[in-house]
Amino acid sequence: MTDDKKFRGLESRLNKDDSLRKEFLKDPVKVLKREGVEVTPAMASNLKAQFKDLQLQKLPKAAAVSIRIRVCVGVTF
Repeated sequence: MTDDKKFRGLESRLNKDDSLRKEFLKDPVKVLKREGVEVTPAMASNLKAQFKDLQLQKLPKAAAVSIRIRVCVGVTF
């Protein structure tokens, strides 16, 4: 399966499955690795920092259900 199809499939499941979405919001690195996405230590650190900056823990619990997730890979220079 190509990475693009893998990400689109994961994105679709994240937006349909409340429990998977909540797990992803709690620990995105764990979910990505389980889904077969290679996550380097630097990527994991960056992702964790970004999620920490979002301050998701301060949102009402009901908000986690209405969050739409988009999974993509980007390259920056």
